[in-house]
Amino acid sequence: MHELTEEALVAASVDVVWREFTLADLLAEWFWPPRFETTAVVELRELGRWEVRSVPADLAVEATVLTFEAPRTLRLAWRWAGEEHATDVEIDLQPAADAATRVIVRHSGFASGEERDQHVDGWSSCLQRLVDRHGGPPGEHL
Repeated sequence: MHELTEEALVAASVDVVWREFTLADLLAEWFWPPRFETTAVVELRELGRWEVRSVPADLAVEATVLTFEAPRTLRLAWRWAGEEHATDVEIDLQPAADAATRVIVRHSGFASGEERDQHVDGWSSCLQRLVDRHGGPPGEHL
């Protein structure tokens, strides 16, 4: 099985970034580009739903919360709508200098390197939107 790790440094506290991933209205604002008109559902409990959906893009992630330790880690069984195969996503939030947060996404269980590579681009652009939402990388918005 193939896996990936993507990281970003966000100019916001761990508590703020945690809410970005666990409050549906906030998640929908940044997870995908605005043109996707994203909606989200987050049930922050074991086996709860964690979903992001775009009708215009005909795209949806229908994930299940496996475990979480607020406000630091969130682990999801990640499945694209219409697909059988689920992968494992772990989002880890670590305090960093200047009241920033290091976001580490580990995504594993891909059937092929090609599938993994498609998700590298997706996670990279997703995390960049989160960084931009909070004024860019720490130190650049002084």
